[in-house]
Amino acid sequence: MRSIHTLKKHLAQAVGSLSAHRIDLLSRLIPTFLVVRSVNLMKVATAMPGPATKMSRYRRLQRFFSSGLSTAVFTELILKKVIKPGKPLFLTLTLDRTHWKLGQTDLNLLCLGLLHQDGSIPLESVSLGKAGNSNTKERKKLFRKAWRYLKDYSCCLLADREFVGIEWLSFLLGLPGLEFIIRIRCDGWITFPNGKKRALSLLVRNLHKGKTRIYENVILYEQSDKVRVHLVCHRSQKGELVLLATHRSDLEQVLDLYKTRWLIETAFGFLKSKGFDLEETHLTKPKRIQLLMGVLSLTLLWGLLVGIEAHQHKPITVKKHGRKAISFVRLGLDHLQDAITNIDDQWKEFRHYCRILLSCT
Repeated sequence: MRSIHTLKKHLAQAVGSLSAHRIDLLSRLIPTFLVVRSVNLMKVATAMPGPATKMSRYRRLQRFFSSGLSTAVFTELILKKVIKPGKPLFLTLTLDRTHWKLGQTDLNLLCLGLLHQDGSIPLESVSLGKAGNSNTKERKKLFRKAWRYLKDYSCCLLADREFVGIEWLSFLLGLPGLEFIIRIRCDGWITFPNGKKRALSLLVRNLHKGKTRIYENVILYEQSDKVRVHLVCHRSQKGELVLLATHRSDLEQVLDLYKTRWLIETAFGFLKSKGFDLEETHLTKPKRIQLLMGVLSLTLLWGLLVGIEAHQHKPITVKKHGRKAISFVRLGLDHLQDAITNIDDQWKEFRHYCRILLSCT
């Protein structure tokens, strides 16, 4: 109960728009997520502290996720911790999708992630309610939700080959302050500034391993002059071909920046089998799934911030292959779980962890 009162106090100060009832629930729910590492509501209800019976706690969780609470409260908290007041910041965004099935029901989430300190935090999500790729309308819906908070900052969007098309890229080009680096397929055509057209497959067929070519101010797609971009073509040492469309000016840095896109995949890993077993949820309605994602995103950010500070006090070991032995998020989640489980001995540490997430300073 000590952890609940401590977290509740800090949440009430950070989120004045939430009712006392919802702050109380979140103060019980987030620590329970961290301890049981599952989003199955029956498991959560069993472990969640409180005087009520297990079934009463379960019904309370059901009511919370069906309440229609906007995820904006979590988006605002996340940005408040990443973006310091008065300091201009360049934000790197990632767009990707994660899919699983519950029985015969397809659960398919389109997520916009925010990169921060070697981690990616899902900032906004849309439950597609279907299997397969997203369409342009769904991507625009997601991006417009996030753009309300991001429009005052310079941003760069990283995305894979699913997120292409004339209408989508034209939409991105029309957003002031937004740059993008998007991987495209090699089955199309481009038009050079002199009007000459060339098939992409022919353009890169002689590109050797480890080499990069850059083509500036080309037009993607036939019968369109709206999508004018630069093209960075690279073939890895293993022979994999990567074609990147961008309108950034620092073309020599584009490939290295695009490589950070994989961080959204690690975030999905923490949400699923490596962390909170998102696939165990029995929530299927889009708004309920999106609310669950909002709570989990705030929890992931908490783990990331605690892990970064823990690394500063005791650096993580770097293995022979050059990667850290443990990620910032994993380190932070483990510290939080330990503190909550042993709250009587680590109350001061837990109180400090609450300040890391919810303090305005």
